[in-house]
Amino acid sequence: MFILGWGGWLVWASIWGPPTGPVTLIIHSEIDRPILGFSVNGVAGPNAFAHGGGKTTCCGSISGKTAEVIWTLDITHEQYLKGMRLETRRIVIPLPERKWGEDDLHVHFLPGDKVLLGWSDNAWSPYEKHPEISPKSVTRGDH
Repeated sequence: MFILGWGGWLVWASIWGPPTGPVTLIIHSEIDRPILGFSVNGVAGPNAFAHGGGKTTCCGSISGKTAEVIWTLDITHEQYLKGMRLETRRIVIPLPERKWGEDDLHVHFLPGDKVLLGWSDNAWSPYEKHPEISPKSVTRGDH
């Protein structure tokens, strides 16, 4: 009976349950300091240069209604000479709803210690404009 109940729950969860499974964290930085590292609900993310990003880490499980984002601000050599040092920041914000197939969580670090989160089913952030690719711009390998 236990196996039948467990099997029924498994079918329910895979069809009607919320999305689960591994998440890839993708960093986007719009700030003037490098980010040494960050985490979302304890899942470690990559680092980024000042005004950089696109790096990813895989695979962790992130769920819930809120996201605790902790990040460490690094410094450039020039910033060090001006007296700046490493700083750690923390914020708790709502975790956007995840839809089936959305396994990429984009983490945007914005000026003023603001963080923007968004799910996608590919490497493109839902907050970025996607380039238009016309069929004429695609090079084919059948010469």
